[in-house]
Amino acid sequence: WSFLFRKRRFASNDGSNDSKEDPSAEQPPPVEEFEVNIAAATDDEAAELIRRYVTEELDHEAYSGLYLAHEPSKHFVILIQELHSLQEVAAGLENFSKQNGSKSEGEYPVKLKPATYSYQTLENVMNQLNASHEELIVTERRVLSFGMNEMENRIDLYVSSREDLNEELINDITDGFEGIVRIEEGVMSSVDDNGLPTTEPYIVGEIIEKKKNQDENLVFLIEDQIYVSVNSATVIKDNEGNAIDEAQLSVGDKVSVWTDGGINDSLPASGYAVAIQLQ
Repeated sequence: WSFLFRKRRFASNDGSNDSKEDPSAEQPPPVEEFEVNIAAATDDEAAELIRRYVTEELDHEAYSGLYLAHEPSKHFVILIQELHSLQEVAAGLENFSKQNGSKSEGEYPVKLKPATYSYQTLENVMNQLNASHEELIVTERRVLSFGMNEMENRIDLYVSSREDLNEELINDITDGFEGIVRIEEGVMSSVDDNGLPTTEPYIVGEIIEKKKNQDENLVFLIEDQIYVSVNSATVIKDNEGNAIDEAQLSVGDKVSVWTDGGINDSLPASGYAVAIQLQ
């Protein structure tokens, strides 16, 4: 099982339920962006000032995210749910910064842009995904991770292949929130005639060690670089493309290994092998 749930730093502290925004409702076209300078001299000062404004002053349903951009020059971008006025939020932030910001002469540029979903809505959907993660995968290939993509105002969900995913459950969770989740497939989304990934393997090398982990699944150490675990869903083939059992892999064999999901960057690293080919 590989599961990762990521939350970002700039979250609203309000835990109340969020009503669903209705992007289809007739509204005046949103302003594309609005710029303001705040009383801050450094990235840290600007981030802290914005965080305080979001927490202390801003309607929690208005806030949609925050990120640092570097083009055309460095500035923060605050995403504001599109039913709220960028101009009013910008004016509130400017006044707040004058009262609470840096006393130096520094000014930090901030852009405000409209977004479809509030941060609260994104967080609520994330929490539902987290609560349902045991039911989200329907195969033995237990690869799943998801995280909030504030820049794109969505949740990115990663699986090895869409066939692993309970899309009906995803649709139930995201009902009314079109486009709030983007599903990204991993290496098993494209396979050759032998059922092996068409992408380059994570590692090609010799099996140095073979053992069982606490779940009684076999684990192989490849070239002193990475421990890879296998289970009944791992595709294992010989050099002619015939299916073989993991028990037929031995210390000293040279293998190509494809991984999916999170990689623990310890030394050696560790991860899950979705496919192995004996060379």
